[in-house]
Amino acid sequence: MTKKDAIKHFLKKASDYAYLIAKWIVLVYITAVTILAILGVFFRSAGKALSWNEELMRWLLIGIGYIGASVALKIRSHIGIEFFLLKLKTPVRKIAIMFGYVFIVIFLVIIFWYTLQASLMARYQLGAIIRIPMLWVKLNIPLGCILMLIHMTYFLVGLWDEKTNLREYMISGGQSEGGVE
Repeated sequence: MTKKDAIKHFLKKASDYAYLIAKWIVLVYITAVTILAILGVFFRSAGKALSWNEELMRWLLIGIGYIGASVALKIRSHIGIEFFLLKLKTPVRKIAIMFGYVFIVIFLVIIFWYTLQASLMARYQLGAIIRIPMLWVKLNIPLGCILMLIHMTYFLVGLWDEKTNLREYMISGGQSEGGVE
């Protein structure tokens, strides 16, 4: 195994591991939101509405959105312009995809940096009803960015290889039956 292959293998494992972690976090969040919604309906119909469940569900939905975006990225379920890219010749297509990926990475780094700063500033701000630091809610955004950066690094390094199947590293195109194409 060459050094380049070892790096690609390491990044694939890191991406797979990040995907697994994100998938489980999202599963826990979705389960919690479902249970909270059912409890909210039950208690409201019994005349004893819960004051805190809507706030907690809102916080969990933020996590589902940002961490779930990394899951969608890994299984290549984001919207893309694949139709136009596939019309280009392979070398030009590869350059166009890399150019787009570099912009995505830059965007994710900027979002990560500013949301991390906002999260740290919110450590003394407490929720309106549930009196826990908003730091824990806001950390979902930089966490989602980190997970997406891991996937994008894997996609970029894999795309750099001259004998790469480009479809394997495109962020749109969907998931095959046996996993990520």
